[in-house]
Amino acid sequence: MNKRLVLTKKNVLDFLGTKKLMIIATYGDHPWIASVYYSFDKDLNLYFISVPSTIHGRQMEKNKKVAVAIVDSNQKPSDVKRGLQIYGTVEKVSGINKVRHALRLWKDFLNIQRPDISFENMQKGFYKGKVYKLTPKKIKLFDQEKFKVPDGEEPILEL
Repeated sequence: MNKRLVLTKKNVLDFLGTKKLMIIATYGDHPWIASVYYSFDKDLNLYFISVPSTIHGRQMEKNKKVAVAIVDSNQKPSDVKRGLQIYGTVEKVSGINKVRHALRLWKDFLNIQRPDISFENMQKGFYKGKVYKLTPKKIKLFDQEKFKVPDGEEPILEL
């Protein structure tokens, strides 16, 4: 009997807590990809900082749909596969309380001790980065230890 595999929020949260860097794919006049450090909340939203004038920053302004991959770049082809793929929408975080909350999540998760990265410095233009929030729509977790399935049959969480 083949029981249906279910990907839970807890599975995703457990995985997110083990990594720090994600690859984000954007699309404008052409596809683009960038590496950014992230944090997350209990609702699986991902937060990152980028400079709006970058290629991916300009593309996110025009097209909110993005894809993300989070993996351990040290895993070998012979290792058990583990990774996360996400499709979702991205937006710049606005409002003093929301930006401060997202910055605190980001700094705490990444253990960043930089006072120059602050809401005030972003507002004054001293720090060019802005906080972005990625709201996931579809998440696929590759974990061959947890889900022993053939490639392409990994469970998907739709939000």
